[in-house]
Amino acid sequence: MRVAGRVLFSAALLWGGWLASAMAAEAVTARVESVTREADYTIGSIATQHVTVRLPLGFELDAGSLPAPAQNEAIELRNAHWQSEDVNGERVIRLTIDWQIFVAGDSVKIMPLKPLHLVFKQGQQQLIVDVPADKVIVSSLLPSRIDDAHVQLYPDVAPPAWPLAPQLWTLAGWASLLLLALAYLAWVAGWIQLPQERRMPFRQAWRAMRTLDATQPAVQLQAMRLIVRAMDQFAGYAVTAENLPRMFSATPALLPYQHLLQSFYSEVQQAFFAGQTTTLTLDALRQLARQLSQLELA
Repeated sequence: MRVAGRVLFSAALLWGGWLASAMAAEAVTARVESVTREADYTIGSIATQHVTVRLPLGFELDAGSLPAPAQNEAIELRNAHWQSEDVNGERVIRLTIDWQIFVAGDSVKIMPLKPLHLVFKQGQQQLIVDVPADKVIVSSLLPSRIDDAHVQLYPDVAPPAWPLAPQLWTLAGWASLLLLALAYLAWVAGWIQLPQERRMPFRQAWRAMRTLDATQPAVQLQAMRLIVRAMDQFAGYAVTAENLPRMFSATPALLPYQHLLQSFYSEVQQAFFAGQTTTLTLDALRQLARQLSQLELA
C-alpha cells in the first residue's frame, strides 16, 4: 500500500507539471498574419511585407531576431520598422519590412521572400513566432521573345494641339495695358504732352519751368511770372495779394495751398514792385507749380 501511494503521488505530480506547462504554453500562443502585394515586380523593385502579430500583453519584439540587411543576395532586406499597441486585452505588433529584388530571369517567375523567425520576450519568458516566406511574381525587363515585332521602334507621338490664338490675345492685352501704364507715367512725369493739357495752366507752367536753366540770371523771376500767369488763367482774372481771399472763397480746392500762395504773392510784391531779391529758389517754384497742377489732374 505504501508503495502504491508513492506511485500515485508521483503520477499526480507529473500530471500537475504537465498541465501547468500546457496552460503556460497556451497562455503565450501567438497569431500572425502576413500580407505582401504579389505582382508587378521586376529587378530593383521593393516588395513591402506587412506582418501583424497578436500576443498576450507585455510581450515585446526582440530586434535581434530580425534578419540583418543583406548584400549580394537575390532578395535583400532594406528596411524594417514596427509599432505596438494594446487592443482588446492583447498586444498587437505591426511590422513593415522592405525587401529589394535583385534577380530577374528571362520570363515571369514566382520568387519567395525570406522566412522570419521572430522572438518576443516578456521578462524571462520567450516566444518564437515563425512567419513563412511570402511569394512575389517577378517579371523580366526583356520581352519573352525577341523578334522583328519587338525590336521595331514605336512611332513618334504627335504633339498635342495647342491653339495660339488665346495666348496671342492674352499677350496683346497685357502688352496694351503695359503701354497704357507707361504712357500714363510718362504723362504724369511730363515727358509727353496731351492736347487737353492746353487747358491746364499750372501744368503748362510746370513744364515750362522744367526747361529753365538754374544758372541763368533772374531765372527765379521767370519762374514766378509763369506761376502768376497760370494763376490768372486759372482764376479768369488778375490775381494779386489783395484779392487772394476772394479766390480762396470761390475755389475751395486751393485752401490746402493757402499758406504757400500767400507767401508766394508776398514774394511777388517784393520782387516785382520793390525791386528786392526773392528768397524763393527755382526748385521751390517748380514744386509749387507741380503741386498746383495736381488740382487739374484730379
